[in-house]
Parts: sequence; structure tokens; C-alpha cells
Amino acid sequence: MKALHRAASLALLILLPAVPGLAAIPVSCWDATSEFNDSANPDAANPSGVWSYGWKKTLTDKFFLAQTPYSNPPSIFGWCNASGFPHIIHSSRTAPFTGSGVNAATLPPRALLLHPGLNGEYAILRFTAPADGTYKIAGQFYALDDHGKGTTTDVWVLPNETKTGAYSAEVDYYGGAGSVSFTGKVFQLKKGNTLDFEVGCGPNKNYEYDSTGLAALIEKVK
Repeated sequence: MKALHRAASLALLILLPAVPGLAAIPVSCWDATSEFNDSANPDAANPSGVWSYGWKKTLTDKFFLAQTPYSNPPSIFGWCNASGFPHIIHSSRTAPFTGSGVNAATLPPRALLLHPGLNGEYAILRFTAPADGTYKIAGQFYALDDHGKGTTTDVWVLPNETKTGAYSAEVDYYGGAGSVSFTGKVFQLKKGNTLDFEVGCGPNKNYEYDSTGLAALIEKVK
């Protein structure tokens, strides 16, 4: 299987170490892929910093942490619920994997993949704002499965678990929307507020072959 799109290359601002007489420059930009703390890491944790990996029964339902490590060595690791779905996984290099069906797919290197659940559950990447401010997001959701009807998912960015002000779209491998961009969307967040990047089963209500990539950069602009 081939992926339609690779995650965009996104710049990341780094926290500089403090030196005598000079305050550290605070992190103001976060990259979901490069900061993914998967289950293969020695310090694997969920949540990890501003990021949490989990799922919901419905779009705006209660958020649950995915507490089961997902392992497909040597290159694919992540988090899932006890049944295996939904899951959020990361590839360290180009790697084959078997998703919801029997056909093997291929993840591009450094891809972040979300897959919904059997009963319509949403796979969630959650960002929790570390401070009050204006947050600008850039990136895309993109189809990763070409089997059968291919990836057909509904995708969202929800502020504080509400549709008000949310971004929404549909990814459809063969339907002309192999990727959808949310670049330029801006949210006003208080410390502790959340942005949920969500992937659901789409209009066909079927979770099979719905592997969906995510590239997400979040910048605090003021």
C-alpha cells in the first residue's frame, strides 16, 4: 500500500538552556510528530508534556487515555485501548503494518497515524495549553490506506470538546480529498484548555481501512 501524502516538514522552536544572567527562552511551538512519546521510549508516558493520546466514544464525549502500549517492532509503536482500537501510532522509518483488515499497509517514515474504533470511537491526539494565549495551528490530516474504498474518515480539531469554533472536514482516499489542511486556524485558549485532533469512521460508519495520518504544529503567537 502506498501513502498519498507524507507529513509536512514543520519547524520547531527549541527551549534554550539557561545561562547565568540570561533567562531561558520559553517553548512557543510544538510538533505532534517529533514530540510523540511512544511506548518504545524509556520515558514512555501518557500524557507526556502538553500531549495526551486517547479516544472518545463520540465526538464530544468524555476523553479516555489510551493506556495500552501498541507494539509492532522494530519501527512502529504507540498507544491504544485494550481492544487495540482506537490507536495512535508512530513510525520511526518506512514500515509495513497490518491495520483493521488483513492487508498490509506501509507507513512513511516519521508518520503519526490515528485509527478510529470498531464501534465508532474517535482516536484523539490532545493538546493542553500550558498558558493563556493565542494559538495558531498548521498541518493536515491525510489518507494512508488505499484498500477497498480506502481511508474515509471525518476529522476534527475541537477546542475544549465543543463544536463551537471547531475545524472539521472529511478525508476520502478515492473521493478527491486525500488530504485536508487546517493551516491558519487560530484559537484563543486559557491555561489548561484543550485542542483535540480527532479521527472518526466517516460517513460510511465503518472503521476498516481508515488509517489517517496527522501532521500538526501548534504555535503560541501571543
